[in-house]
Amino acid sequence: PPPPPPSPPAKAPNPPPPSPPPSPPPPPSPPTPPPFAPPPSPPPFSPPPSASPFPPPPPPSPPAPPSPPVPPPEPPHPPSPPAPPPFSPAPPSPPPLKPGGLTGDPHLHFAHGGEADFRGEDGYLYAMLHHSGLAVNVLFEACAFFLSDLVLKVRGTFVTDVFIKAVTEATGRTVRIEFTPNMPPTPIVHGLEGGTRRVLPGRPPLVVEDLSIAVTQNDNTEVLHVRTGGWAIDATARLIQRSATSGKKQVDLSFAPLRDPLAPNPKTGKVVAPHGLVGQSFDGDDIAVDGKKDRYRELWWRQSSFKANEITTEAQAEGAIEGSGGDYKVGDFFGTDFKYRRFDALEAAPRSIAALSGTKRVVSNAGANAGAASWKRSKAGTSGDDAHAFEAERKQHP
Repeated sequence: PPPPPPSPPAKAPNPPPPSPPPSPPPPPSPPTPPPFAPPPSPPPFSPPPSASPFPPPPPPSPPAPPSPPVPPPEPPHPPSPPAPPPFSPAPPSPPPLKPGGLTGDPHLHFAHGGEADFRGEDGYLYAMLHHSGLAVNVLFEACAFFLSDLVLKVRGTFVTDVFIKAVTEATGRTVRIEFTPNMPPTPIVHGLEGGTRRVLPGRPPLVVEDLSIAVTQNDNTEVLHVRTGGWAIDATARLIQRSATSGKKQVDLSFAPLRDPLAPNPKTGKVVAPHGLVGQSFDGDDIAVDGKKDRYRELWWRQSSFKANEITTEAQAEGAIEGSGGDYKVGDFFGTDFKYRRFDALEAAPRSIAALSGTKRVVSNAGANAGAASWKRSKAGTSGDDAHAFEAERKQHP
């Protein structure tokens, strides 16, 4: 018989349902913070990685406009000229003279206190003081000198010789005196009985009627003293300090009236007023007149803008004298003929200062001579600046 058919496979039993996932454990309890715990510090600041530690550079500035050209300085009067090199102090000044007169690279000192500089011309004679029976002439010579340790050379002029012609009042004798310190022996007196005579230092005065002549001397100076009936005249010879010509001497002058120079002549009853470069200032008006002066710093700037090492003086007393410098030239040592001749004039009025362009100042009558007559306060003459004028100018205008 055939085999019985196979029995169908037994049906697998259904699997049990999956168990549910276990419940998560409860979260742990947070720790209890300590009482009053400080809050956590914030993290330190740090710049983002892309930030640069330096600020960005500023944008470039626009180009500045070009400066306008600087105008050149005006030579005559620069606003602020550069200062010259420093100078050392000047040597001691020579012994002082009587007030007023003429000194050195010639400064004119007028009767009432006015001043001016006068260069003159090399080798010419000029009338300095002329009055009735009196003529004082001087010779001008060019001579360079140095200022302050040989830094600046000044080409100036000096009075080097003096020639005096005087007429005595009693008998009218004419006496001539020549004072030439650079050509001794000197002084020499002409017109005396017995001929020419030299006056020696330290000896008694040589007296001729109302005229006396004497000489005094010390280590540095030699002074000729001349006294007439109406005038006291001193001529002081001394070495030119820092002269470019070794041993060269110059003469300073001092004039003082011994009586009123504007009084009428007792014989004629007429007035002859004195004249000459300095003599004209004895005009009796108590008004000082200042004329042109050589300002060395100004000359140095104007002539070379402080570049050269020398200057040349220029002033001719413009504004303080009548006419011009050439009007006072005389033709010989004892000459009396010039534009304002007075030696033998019969009458001549004082000058008029209205025609002068210089600076005018009224002179005070205060002081020791207060109340004295005008002529007693009037002294004049000449002086020089070869030793100390530039230093004085630097102190006034540093």
